[in-house]
Amino acid sequence: MSVNSILTNMQNDTSAVNAEKSKERLGQSTLDQDSFLQLLMTQLKYQDPLNPMDNSQFMAQQAQLTQVSELQKMNQTNYFMQASNLIGTNISFTDPSNSSNTISGKITGAAVSSKGTTVTVTQTGKDSNGNSTSTDSQYLLSDVLKSSGSISVSN
Repeated sequence: MSVNSILTNMQNDTSAVNAEKSKERLGQSTLDQDSFLQLLMTQLKYQDPLNPMDNSQFMAQQAQLTQVSELQKMNQTNYFMQASNLIGTNISFTDPSNSSNTISGKITGAAVSSKGTTVTVTQTGKDSNGNSTSTDSQYLLSDVLKSSGSISVSN
């Protein structure tokens, strides 16, 4: 096997992996570490060899990306703390999927998922036989807070 064919195979494999990662990131509006490294490699690939970019520019870009990433983590932690503080309170808010419906219940939990910070709302009621029922539903904290003016919290 020649060196050229090995390099071509490596390039094809890399392109396939990058295409798969691009599919996973489709619709995301954030720039993660992998995206940054792809941009960096593309810059290196197409830079003018007689006028290369300064290394300090790459370091500054990496530092900015790290700073933004840490700020995002801190923001996520703040949302989780905000959701945790609501545990045990009764809440009423406009249903994010149906604006003509109001959801009322007690916040019984908070979690962080891949979609964001969620709160668990336990709704209690009676079934057709008069028996007590309880239903747990999870809602994104951002959706709950978005219905500002419609939220009422009581202990």
